[in-house]
Amino acid sequence: MTTYNLTSRLNHWIAAPLFIAMLGFGFYLAYGGAPMPEKLPMIANHKAMGVLLLGFGLWRVGYRIKQGFALPVASLPSWQEAASRASHVILLASILLMPLSGLIMALFSGFPTDVFGLFTIPAIDKVDTVSGAARMAHKYIAYAFVLTLGVHVAAAIKHHIIDKDGTLVRMLKGLPTP
Repeated sequence: MTTYNLTSRLNHWIAAPLFIAMLGFGFYLAYGGAPMPEKLPMIANHKAMGVLLLGFGLWRVGYRIKQGFALPVASLPSWQEAASRASHVILLASILLMPLSGLIMALFSGFPTDVFGLFTIPAIDKVDTVSGAARMAHKYIAYAFVLTLGVHVAAAIKHHIIDKDGTLVRMLKGLPTP
């Protein structure tokens, strides 16, 4: 495969802003100055959106596994191919692990997760070791996600501006690579 089809491109460009927004919102909840009583409704919305994003993430990752990845547009050094593969795996894993760890954290903290009134995922008995481990995973996966996303964006810009090799164009327009 030398390019990405419309479904792959839509999956990418829908996931990107949604997950970036959730990361920003999550960092605000973790480090913003609002007192906890004001954060509670925001946390509820973050959890609800996380459940919906987990569903979308399952579709996104499943579709990517089924379709595979397009071949590199140009001959790359082996370290760049390995870095590209690793960054894509980290990003796709994060799309699943971020909402999953958040859901586990919430459920094992003893709180149900209401998904915008559509349905509620009941809480599991409070287990501090499980919720604490999920909280740590949620935090460090977020950091890894942000770092890898930065590398991903920088690489796309490098391919477009410096290499001029069509890597970014095929994700924007679906054009086959030369």
